Amino acid sequence: MTSNNRPDLKKSLLLIVLSFVLVAATPYAPVSAKPGNNLFADLDYKTIDSKNSLIELAHSRAAQAIDSFYRLRHKLGGFNGTVMVAKDGKAIYQGAFGYGNFASHDSLSTQSPIQLASVSKPFTATAILLLAEQGFFSLTDTLQTFFPEFPYPGMTVEMLLSHRSGLIDYSVLPAEYFGKGIANLTNEMVLNYFITKKPALRTRPDRMFIYCNTNYALLASIVEHTTNMSFKAFMDKFIFKPLEMNNSFVFDPTIDTITGTLSYDSRGKLWNNNIYDGVAGDKGIYSSAEDMLKWDNALRTGLVLTEETLRAAYTPRSLDKYSFVGEKDKNYGYGWRIAKQADKSTLIYHNGFWHGSNNVFARDINDGYTVIVLGNKSNQGNYWTQPVWDVIGQLKNFSNLAEVQ
Repeated sequence: MTSNNRPDLKKSLLLIVLSFVLVAATPYAPVSAKPGNNLFADLDYKTIDSKNSLIELAHSRAAQAIDSFYRLRHKLGGFNGTVMVAKDGKAIYQGAFGYGNFASHDSLSTQSPIQLASVSKPFTATAILLLAEQGFFSLTDTLQTFFPEFPYPGMTVEMLLSHRSGLIDYSVLPAEYFGKGIANLTNEMVLNYFITKKPALRTRPDRMFIYCNTNYALLASIVEHTTNMSFKAFMDKFIFKPLEMNNSFVFDPTIDTITGTLSYDSRGKLWNNNIYDGVAGDKGIYSSAEDMLKWDNALRTGLVLTEETLRAAYTPRSLDKYSFVGEKDKNYGYGWRIAKQADKSTLIYHNGFWHGSNNVFARDINDGYTVIVLGNKSNQGNYWTQPVWDVIGQLKNFSNLAEVQ
């Protein structure tokens, strides 16, 4: 799929509606990843025959440092998961540590599908932006456009994307709020709860940024309403299959017997699904480290969204005095967190936490570096990727010097 032949959703969805009506890591020698230790001090520009050879050698040295860091995290910090570090869409380092199934001791691999948790949100945002690009609706449309009985006036698609709706978070509400005897809460049930119960808003729409899972559950419902497809089927047809993300899917507990890699608490006890696992859009997508690199490539090369739409997605949307107080270098766009780095580069990223999954998907859009960490055993240390970025920082400096030489 090239940038010139993105899927024609109107044609494809018309056919679907008509048919509906008619009927493991490479071992590396240990190298210190500590900041301040120059990983490339002994590389001599004069004795290496080409710039490409020099950069390849530097990448190999960087991979050794990153591997040393995660081997130590696995041994002493309980890290259980997969890692992918890339430059311009090509892997510099990939590794897998621990088990996908603790009982059977099935080892993880970079192809293991792991619950992305909130790293699902950029996918949901992309589905919305893709539909908007092709004229199905506008981001300024209110929710009454899709759901006429929705009780909160003035709330737009854009506000859901940027977490400025003011809605309460469905995922913190007791299960009984949605009814008795429900085995699996669904997106439709969440929508109906807000329509019928009309819970009070936390703040008026568009007043400030408040991170809220309800926003992305409702966005998935908008995809379903607009396309007459399940969110699961839409993502599979228009995102996962075209990009050959063969280990990625939206989990549906009513039809999926295989849930991908199992999830564990910090002590290694199996973390079973609960009533909220039936809701998707805010979470619920499983993917592998290898597939996430394909996803990163698709975003970088315009395979899914236009450059104009991506710029809009990466634009800070909460500049008012109430939002991100004390964190002026951070913000949120359409489905992406945004952070300015010390070297002036921009980090476009999203972290995720659900059950035993702690994940990182971070993209330096200025210099082309990507860090992917997917963990299936609860571990807050998974978010500690600064040592990796320290290595990347040295690699940036070295590459710049290589260009000069």
